[in-house]
Amino acid sequence: MGLKTVCLLLLVVALAVYGQSRDRNQKKYKVVCYLGSWANYRGGDGKFLIEHIDPFLCTHVIYGFAKLAGNKIAVYDPYLDLKENWGLGAFQRFNNLKKANPQLSTLIAIGGWNEGSQKYSQMAGDPGARATFVKSCVDFCLKYDFDGLDMDWEYPANRGGQPQDKQNFITLLKVSSLLLS
Repeated sequence: MGLKTVCLLLLVVALAVYGQSRDRNQKKYKVVCYLGSWANYRGGDGKFLIEHIDPFLCTHVIYGFAKLAGNKIAVYDPYLDLKENWGLGAFQRFNNLKKANPQLSTLIAIGGWNEGSQKYSQMAGDPGARATFVKSCVDFCLKYDFDGLDMDWEYPANRGGQPQDKQNFITLLKVSSLLLS
């Protein structure tokens, strides 16, 4: 074997090893991006539409927000989020990003600053209400084609919440994880 052949073989092996480690790293790390849906209503340079999202920039994209109503997840802004009644269909447009990049995961965020904490405190503190909530989240994600949920409860034990909220939040997440698995 000549020196050129040995160098070529070493190069091929190095590239193969580099490629494998690169693939593992791509699966290992998540790049999570977030869309505040209210940016649709801004004027001028602040306006940001779903169509402005590069579906290859992130591994996960979160749409904010849905809300809590009657211990169930609910649409926050029907005009923006849905197509019914001449709405803008943002949920569908958002989840269509997966057509361009099938590796992309889309999630819906529930909560946020405007929701406060009181409703979440009451729901998380009641086992029956927790079960209702989790089932509604599964149904919501299936209905609107989301891959998961971002629980944005701001903030357990504050803003109208109770001291036991922190433990109830952990219980809610554990129950959610078990039921969603």
